[in-house]
Amino acid sequence: MTLYLDDVDPAGPGLPWKPFTIPGSTPAVDLMRLEADPADGASTLLVRFPPGWNRPGPGHYLSGEEFVVLEGALTVSGVLYGPGDRGWVPAGATRRDSGTETGALALAWFSGAPAYVEGEAAEPSGRTAERTPLLTVPIPDGGLPLRSGDTGETRLYERAPASFAAAARVLWPDGTDGPRWTAFGPGDPVPAGRAGRAFVHLRYSI
Repeated sequence: MTLYLDDVDPAGPGLPWKPFTIPGSTPAVDLMRLEADPADGASTLLVRFPPGWNRPGPGHYLSGEEFVVLEGALTVSGVLYGPGDRGWVPAGATRRDSGTETGALALAWFSGAPAYVEGEAAEPSGRTAERTPLLTVPIPDGGLPLRSGDTGETRLYERAPASFAAAARVLWPDGTDGPRWTAFGPGDPVPAGRAGRAFVHLRYSI
């Protein structure tokens, strides 16, 4: 894993944004790569969508995408995501009618290289967009499982554990000091001052 930034205030000033045109969309967004895996192309990105950004589709990525909206509002496949909402779009799922009127800031994980193919997917893959309100959904003891698979899992905690057995990428979407994203290695201690619900993304191959 090539790590670019390991402790980030996603809304903070002075971040190394780069303009990027998302395939099939207009206008360009501002993008910052937090990390990328040269082995399989998996990556973590911050994306700032300008007001009026639009991708009517249809199209699909060859890898799965999981994202959390931190500011503004973003529509994907007709589903509206606001601050603290998490989305999951499986690999190959057709998406359309994506855009934002007001602008949005989102943190996104791609399970592989984010190769985009315009047009309908060859095979339907069921539901094309899933929304979970991270800030209000009930969380059971031990955390709320959101997704699991051969290469990783995600879970929502009322409070992050003191450490993780595997490498973890943790987002505090609404902490006392605002949104925060941090990369942890196996056994690395979570800072005691990090309060609020924690969205934890694990990759088994790291």
